[in-house]
Amino acid sequence: MDTIMLARIQFGISLGFHYIFPQTTLGLALIILIAEWRYVATGEEAWKRISTLLSRFLGLVFAFGVATGLVLPFSFGMNWGKFSVFSAPVFGTQLAIEAMVAFTLEAVFLSIVMFGRERVSKRAYLASVFFVFLGSHLSAFFIISANSWLQTPAGYAIEAGRLVLADWVAATFNPSTGIRFLHAVTAAWISGFFFVLAISSCLIAQNRRRADAKRLFSLAAALSLAFGLLQPLLGHQQIMEVLRHQPVKDAAYEGIFESVNGAPLIGFGLPDAANRQIRFALSIPKGLSFLESGNPDSFVKGLNDFPVETWPPVNVIFTTFHIMVPLAGVIIAVALSALYFTRKKERKPLEERPIFLRLVMLSAAAPYLANELGWIGAEMGRQPWTISGLLMTKDAGTAAQGKGTVAFSLSLFALVYAVLAVLFWKFTTAAVKSVPQTASEGGDHASA
Repeated sequence: MDTIMLARIQFGISLGFHYIFPQTTLGLALIILIAEWRYVATGEEAWKRISTLLSRFLGLVFAFGVATGLVLPFSFGMNWGKFSVFSAPVFGTQLAIEAMVAFTLEAVFLSIVMFGRERVSKRAYLASVFFVFLGSHLSAFFIISANSWLQTPAGYAIEAGRLVLADWVAATFNPSTGIRFLHAVTAAWISGFFFVLAISSCLIAQNRRRADAKRLFSLAAALSLAFGLLQPLLGHQQIMEVLRHQPVKDAAYEGIFESVNGAPLIGFGLPDAANRQIRFALSIPKGLSFLESGNPDSFVKGLNDFPVETWPPVNVIFTTFHIMVPLAGVIIAVALSALYFTRKKERKPLEERPIFLRLVMLSAAAPYLANELGWIGAEMGRQPWTISGLLMTKDAGTAAQGKGTVAFSLSLFALVYAVLAVLFWKFTTAAVKSVPQTASEGGDHASA
């Protein structure tokens, strides 16, 4: 295993672990905004208690997100020196804007959300929640824009062997930014919603603020279902963008080796790139042609029509894509079941369904897994390029970086992230246990 591969693994582990927290932040920020808006609009104290409760988890998630994200910019200079020098005027500009504007906005107003509940008016507090929501989503936009630029670069020129920023608007709103932002943010919201579903399920099962927890459970279930149904449509639009700008990645996603009219839609199979086939494929005849063009007999270009040296790791991205897609079905099924069991006409209340509540808690992993798999597919699907068409990954590393140094830092990071994962679990569990037990039918009206 060479230095470049070790550096890729290190960055993949670092970013993959960090990614858990921003996506949770986005979903939590939206639910808190809804709860706080309902409190201001109706004056119902239940919504205030829900908002205050969730702000505790938001602060925890934000803190771990900062801790795990700090190392990422240093990784560029440490392991990806040539990439940093070549792309800094474009790629670095987006990251700088994210840090100076979006992250600062989010951090400043989060301090008010965390500590200013009784120090500002209701409307000022609602405004602070909104600015946390706005800051977190602006941060997501600039990060996704920068990443999209690596996929579909635009707005640049090359001078003296280096990229320069020729058109900031074109670079920021490059061809894949819009749909990737919508798809990624919706996926992040769903992760946050399922995090809240898991928290509220735990509160219901443990009889902690049960009335508030049920209200929160119902809200999270409704949001999960609504955006869970929207997400496949956005995913399809993103695949259409990939087809237009990265056709070799699309062919690898779909497992199509031979160009053909009336291409099948493969739902399951074991990829074998070495022999250029999908073993044990279960497919819908002409399904892919129909999805991509509306014509079941349309032409689909296969991998064999592209130079093999431009192929991404077919086995990996076919597999990640074909696990991610059915996870969307799991998410919709769980959300629909959760919403069904919140109906007032149901014979058994949620607290009398301990097995279902436990399943909901376990299912919280589904959207996170789908997000991680989608990210792996998108990033590995860009290979062998670091910047599509401009800089190959094999040429992007730090020349003086030794293999032993990267291996050591990889091992150290993996250990640190394992410790952080345990700490996050313990702190989250402690936050749940800090919610008081429901003393009586009216017990939920006590202070949180």
